[in-house]
Amino acid sequence: MNSDFSNYLKGKRIQVFFITSFLLLTNTSSAIEDGFPYKTCFESSGEKYSLTPSFLAAVASVESSFNPLAESSSGALGLMQIKWPQTAKELNVEERSLLFDPCQNIDAGADYLSRLKQQFGSKLMALAAYYQGPTKIRKENNIPIQSVRYIERVLREERLISNSQELEGNQKCEIAQFQLIAINTHHPKERYKQTYAWLKKHQKLCSTPVLMRIRNRLPELMGTADTRGELRILIDTTIEEKSATKK
Repeated sequence: MNSDFSNYLKGKRIQVFFITSFLLLTNTSSAIEDGFPYKTCFESSGEKYSLTPSFLAAVASVESSFNPLAESSSGALGLMQIKWPQTAKELNVEERSLLFDPCQNIDAGADYLSRLKQQFGSKLMALAAYYQGPTKIRKENNIPIQSVRYIERVLREERLISNSQELEGNQKCEIAQFQLIAINTHHPKERYKQTYAWLKKHQKLCSTPVLMRIRNRLPELMGTADTRGELRILIDTTIEEKSATKK
């Protein structure tokens, strides 16, 4: 092999090495920036089946520790541990390989949980049926002790995920949150600043009754912190906008 050709090959190997290294770094960076695993899948399926993304993610965490390639000895596959073939085919998943696709698996799990919730009429019973099978739960007509432990784990995970606020759809509008900010912030200017920021952030999530309850309690909670009535104006404007969209 002549030296020119050898140097050519060496140069090519170095080029490939740098390209490969760049791609690996790019993929690693993207994974870090994405934050919560399979975030868009949980959010999309949550919206589709009217379930919170944090609830779906909690089930996936308990079932598989977010491992899309997980397989159990009983034939449950993927993130949400969907049984193949019986449960999967009921959910219109016709190919086993599809259960190893994270979004497909999350969607199947969300579909199943939604059906169980409708069937049993409660989130807790749905979780029990998800864990031990609907036939067993229907037969016993209660939640067995084995399912209680499972439910506790899921609810604990859901609370942790929800508190992290990494998934969309976790935020809620509750008067208790507003009240807590107002009571715990003693300086009037700071109290106004924090409560106004909370209202701006949550106003679209708040129902009209909750907004009205907050407005009616403003004199008690705010004292001299809202002397110009700007919080009341913000709430009234939000209520009017909500009413307009319903017409």
